[in-house]
Amino acid sequence: MKKIKGLCEDLAERLELPKEAVGDAVRLTAVGDRRLLIENHCGLLAYGTEEIRVSTGRGQIVLRGTELGMRAMNRAELLITGRLQSLAWE
Repeated sequence: MKKIKGLCEDLAERLELPKEAVGDAVRLTAVGDRRLLIENHCGLLAYGTEEIRVSTGRGQIVLRGTELGMRAMNRAELLITGRLQSLAWE
């Protein structure tokens, strides 16, 4: 794992990108207003059908909507479904 991390840092430097752009930065992928995949999260802080708070290690992502639910979660990925109305970084 150490070699991969070093490779990511070298790649970021060569492409003149912030190291977070290719490393362990949180990545969000939205599919319409019904699904959101969060990669490299640090866990749930709060969970409800109208608001979900996800830790990123450097802050939190606050999702608001209706009928929100966690459909799948593992150490690195979290899939949220429901009618997403807003997303905020705090």
